[in-house]
Amino acid sequence: MEWKLVREDNGSIAVENGDLDSEFAALTWARHWLENNADHDRYRLQPEADDRPMLMIRTVTGQWYGMLIAAEAGAT
Repeated sequence: MEWKLVREDNGSIAVENGDLDSEFAALTWARHWLENNADHDRYRLQPEADDRPMLMIRTVTGQWYGMLIAAEAGAT
């Protein structure tokens, strides 16, 4: 499955990876890329189907965490 990291502040695609077979693999890949390349502190890890995106946040100590983004209220 294809995944991409999108900057939260401007919506630009930072990087894409088309060869990840699970959400865990995508999260591991995203953390590694962010640790070495991030120039902002918030990104969205987005699967190709646009379902279950994660907000990737850098803490003040430099660690990256992924949090599932809740579906909008009333969306079906």
